Amino acid sequence: GKERITYDALLERANSMASALLKMGVKKGDKVAIWMSNIPEWVDAHFACVKIGAAVIPLSTRYKVQELEYILRQSDSTTLFMMDRFLKIDFIPMIYEICPELKECKPGELQCEKLPLLKRVIMVGEQSYPGMLDYNEVLKSGKDYAGTDELKKAQEAVGPEDVYIIPFTSGTTGFPKGVVTTHDQYIRVVSAFSDRFQMTEKDRILVVSPFYHNMGNMTGMTLGACHGACILPMESFDPGEALRLIDEEKVTNFTGSPTMYIMMLDHPDFPKRDTSGIKSAIIGGADVSPDLVRTIIEKMAIKDMISGYGMTENTGISTCTRRGDPPELVANTCGKLMFDDCELKILDPETGEELPPGTQGEIRTRGWFVMKEYYKQPEETAQAFDSMGWFHTSDLATMDENGYLKITGRLKDMFITGGVNAYPAEIESFLMTHPKVAMVAVAGVPDRRMGEVAMAFIKLKEGQTATAEEIISFAREKMANYKAPKYVKFVDDFPMTATGKIQKFVLKDAAIEELGLNKQ
Repeated sequence: GKERITYDALLERANSMASALLKMGVKKGDKVAIWMSNIPEWVDAHFACVKIGAAVIPLSTRYKVQELEYILRQSDSTTLFMMDRFLKIDFIPMIYEICPELKECKPGELQCEKLPLLKRVIMVGEQSYPGMLDYNEVLKSGKDYAGTDELKKAQEAVGPEDVYIIPFTSGTTGFPKGVVTTHDQYIRVVSAFSDRFQMTEKDRILVVSPFYHNMGNMTGMTLGACHGACILPMESFDPGEALRLIDEEKVTNFTGSPTMYIMMLDHPDFPKRDTSGIKSAIIGGADVSPDLVRTIIEKMAIKDMISGYGMTENTGISTCTRRGDPPELVANTCGKLMFDDCELKILDPETGEELPPGTQGEIRTRGWFVMKEYYKQPEETAQAFDSMGWFHTSDLATMDENGYLKITGRLKDMFITGGVNAYPAEIESFLMTHPKVAMVAVAGVPDRRMGEVAMAFIKLKEGQTATAEEIISFAREKMANYKAPKYVKFVDDFPMTATGKIQKFVLKDAAIEELGLNKQ
């Protein structure tokens, strides 16, 4: 890798940054947003927050202005760590558009009309920008302060029930919801993962999921840190580079979407690379065929292949397959509940009655791994739980006699593209802002590479004409790319239920047939 950092050095950096944050007035319970790719500064900032009891607000590097502004405001973030650009996205114009006051203010003393609680923006990068604090200078300022009683006192004041992180999940209403997660919940889930993986300090984890995502944080950064295992973070997934790292760095643990495994198997370097060092690998994020699982296990010589099911509201993971489960079980199920002292049942979504094995119903969960609340959204929180304390996941599944779960659909139509959750309602509400669009329905359709992709069914306003390209580029300009539809079909009307709801499955099935996607 470009840079190798020991845990001793990481501890020193995290202490320095924690001290610097305290010195600037950040205190326990404050919200600190991190908007960066998988770089060392993400890890420093994250553990600095953990030490002083500030809640981490992880931000996707795919966000555009609207998403960023909404989450920074809704989360009450007082501090923002950011980088200047990532891949082809320039972050600087976005933050200046939201907070034009940054250009005039003294660094660390921001007063922004749109984000009244945001006081400081800390920038990682070579260049300095008006109104922003320089990351390295902030780190240096905390160095002398790191040995003082202030930091010790702050650390001692952090308890297991304090808020550790508030990841935002995109709601089907289109408004992202902040999922309040405690230190206790996260560490207990990481501990369960650790047992499942049989982790030791000799392990080497290739982290291809972003740190802002539960998978990158939990099965990568935090799992590694808990054991002193080596973590190898990639800023963005590249199959050739991933294969090189697996081979040369003797990677033992890997988590990826089916898309990533396919890209590695199809890569010209694959035959030259040794992947047999991988002792445990997770495949998740989209439907997988048993043939693909068998191919991955055989060709990559993976000793323990794991599939699982989880959601942000259940601290990232709920079920996983067990060591020694056959490929059919790994491909066709998501395993069974990971925690003996929690509950997961298949209930009738209408009556709340428990259903017999093999019958489709809604997954409902109860226990310590379920979120406390949606941050500042009491109504949504109340709607998510029933009177018996069961959390409604809105995911449909069957369960066999042995407790193994098979996901069959989503009550709310969410689909998974390249391992990332995409929500039709959010995409629909955005496409409705196009001046020519009268009505729209979005569904996920199969895609060999991405698992699923968005398809938009659009009814245009009277007298209007538009092309699919026009709609797709409109979406790509304003939304994260994975949300933009890959296909657009113009329709004259929509199939409806008796209660006036669009029957998306009718549209979707016809489109899959028409486009020949069922052959993929």
